[in-house]
Amino acid sequence: MKKYRLKKEAVPFFKEKYATAIYSFDTWESLQVDTIALEEVEECFISYGHSDIENKMASLAGWSAEDGQRFHFTLNFPSMKYGEHDKFTNGKSVREMMDAIQTQLDYYYTQLNNDYED
Repeated sequence: MKKYRLKKEAVPFFKEKYATAIYSFDTWESLQVDTIALEEVEECFISYGHSDIENKMASLAGWSAEDGQRFHFTLNFPSMKYGEHDKFTNGKSVREMMDAIQTQLDYYYTQLNNDYED
């Protein structure tokens, strides 16, 4: 289901609690917000790579004999409320997310090693 938030230029015309709110279209419609005040919000996503300023290029991964393989990515979450930032930065949500990611990495690494052994 697509999600929407107020466009930056529409925010001053609404109550503060709606400034960073992300809702379905039906919810905004029930609040009697005109569609011209809304913009679609991307769901959570992963962006790959980071900018290598020295070499003026984007890097997806790196490797060294000492450290092995390193992958560069960013997890992007559109915030529904400012307070969500505190939940992420205070640890519990991030730890739970990293545990879930670690489980997937362990599985992938095991499968990768099994493929090379076959």
